[in-house]
Amino acid sequence: MPTLSLLRNVSICALILPLATPVQSAEVATIVVSSVAGGPLDVLGRMLAREASETTGQTIVVENRAGAAGTIAAEAVGRAKPDGNTLLLTLDTVATANPHIYVNSKFKIDESLELVSLLGTFDQVLVVPSKTGIKSPAEFLERAREKPMNYGSAGMGSPGHLMMSALTQDSGIKLDHIPYRSNSAVVNDMYGERLDSGFLTIAGVLGPIKEGLLTPLATSGGKRNPLLPEVPTLAEAKLPGLENFDESFSYLVFTTKGSPPEKVKAWNALLSDIVKRPSTAETLRMLDIQAYDSSKVSAAQWVQQRSARWEQIVRDNNIRSDQ
Repeated sequence: MPTLSLLRNVSICALILPLATPVQSAEVATIVVSSVAGGPLDVLGRMLAREASETTGQTIVVENRAGAAGTIAAEAVGRAKPDGNTLLLTLDTVATANPHIYVNSKFKIDESLELVSLLGTFDQVLVVPSKTGIKSPAEFLERAREKPMNYGSAGMGSPGHLMMSALTQDSGIKLDHIPYRSNSAVVNDMYGERLDSGFLTIAGVLGPIKEGLLTPLATSGGKRNPLLPEVPTLAEAKLPGLENFDESFSYLVFTTKGSPPEKVKAWNALLSDIVKRPSTAETLRMLDIQAYDSSKVSAAQWVQQRSARWEQIVRDNNIRSDQ
């Protein structure tokens, strides 16, 4: 009698078979990553390409197309042949925030791309230079009410910008936003004390935190983050307006609109399996990617919910671009 493990493997193989047929195995698939090489998104993309290629026998290459808050990569995949051989790996903000920020853009994600998978979610952490002496969210809010403070992000509409906009709106404080081209540039200026604070990706600031250069005040999610288990969530601080604060972002995979449904289904099954493999667990942990349970809320519903939240934040904070 087949074991449950064997049955599971047979089921997965049946779903990914369209990717591994002799005709398609000769085709080259491309994962377009909306970031520069070497960043967390690029590391994730290359891991997915390696694992998928080993599973299907298909050649899968990674192409980096950074810029315009992910729109350059998204447009490239939208223009590709709708055969399911071109994927976009990107932050969810391309679908949840950009449409509300770049209202004049000719690119419409719903018309050009089809959602394949939500790979996982990630939190951010509110940090300040350790020299500020601030030790808690309460002290941070108090300092911001006493004198002008600023924060840095990787640009308009970036996760750090949206997260801090949510914090300032919910708490009633005011902070000056200074946009940069990357989170690493934000961290560098925090070292130089040119920036007072930032909401940054946890995996990207673990080193400075451990070295004592940055002080983590709180994480953004609904529960404590496994990479910073000693750091409370903002909701745990029980501050007025922040009692229910629970914000996170995700990594999404899209393909070209009009791709064969069986191919989209096959990619979904394969990618969902890859992020659950023991061979990828350590990479996901270091990237602070939390497994997503689509049995509770589908990927499409999750994107819809986050889109509604960021639409509100964008509107209330006048985060708009004329481009």
